Parts: sequence; structure tokens; C-alpha cells
Amino acid sequence: MTRCRLFYVALSLALTGIASTAGAELKLGYIDSQKILDQYKPYQDALREFNRYEDEIEREMSTMQNDLAKMQDTYERQSLLLSDKRKKEEQQAIMKKQQELQRFVQDATSPQGRLARKTAELSEPIIQTVNAVIKQVAEDEGFDFVLNSTALAYAKEAHDLTDKVLEALAKDLETKAKTEGP
Repeated sequence: MTRCRLFYVALSLALTGIASTAGAELKLGYIDSQKILDQYKPYQDALREFNRYEDEIEREMSTMQNDLAKMQDTYERQSLLLSDKRKKEEQQAIMKKQQELQRFVQDATSPQGRLARKTAELSEPIIQTVNAVIKQVAEDEGFDFVLNSTALAYAKEAHDLTDKVLEALAKDLETKAKTEGP
């Protein structure tokens, strides 16, 4: 039992020594991802495009809802005058329209729906570019890790790489604009 305790104490001391040595060599930085996105033009452009797409879907959905409401209103007003057969046909048409609306909403808003696919389509290239620039800035500045500031309770401003990342992204945009031309 005593040997076991001695072994654990020795192991803990050894690991503490390794951890403190490794900790001295590690250089941590952080970025404010929201500030980067807020100031990165391709993100703002993508956000505007997504909002237009979302508005288009909402208009389609609103049109479908209005059509359904009109059908229901017409049915309610005329139901006393309709034959049983005609009532059934109208009820089936209303149910079909409700199902179409439900499918449309599901297709638009589900985790694999149209809005999610559009989000992925627009955000993936931006995320790849921003991550590549963060990695490059971190390597250039000698940082081993770069964290997002939203997860930090405290950090010295000297380790904030946000402005350097924004500068590098701006240079990247300039380079792309020059190579693509007018």
C-alpha cells in the first residue's frame, strides 16, 4: 500500500513537472470570432444573400397560407349550400393544401432543409478561409493554440489576434480581387 502511494506521488510530481515545462512552451492566443464576422465583407454579403433567400421562402409560405385560408373561408361560407359529395371534395382539397404547406415548411426548416443547406453553402467557404487565415496568423506569430474569446473568462489583450486576422483577411481579399480582375 505504501509502495503504491509512493508510486502515485512520484508519478504526480513527474507529471506536474512535465506539465509545467510544457505549459511554459505553449503560447495561447484568442480571437473574437463575432468581430471578425461582423467586419468581414464576404460574410456580410453571404448574410444578405441568405436573408433574401429566407424572405423568398417566407413569401412562398405566406402565399400558401393565404391560399389555404381562402379555401377554408370559402368552404365555411358555402358549406350549407354544398352537397355531401361536394363537401367531401372541398374538405379533401383543403387537407391536401394543408399537407402541401406542412411539407413545404418541413422542407424549408428541417435540419437538412433548404435553409440549412443554403446556410452551409454560403458559410463553408467563409469558414474555410477564416480558419486558414487564423492558422496562418497563429503560425506566423508562434501561437500553439488560438481560442475563441466567447469561451474565455479572462485573457490578456496582448494575446488577442483578432485585428491581425482581420488585416490578413483584408489582404487576402485584395489579392483575390487583383487575380480575378474587374
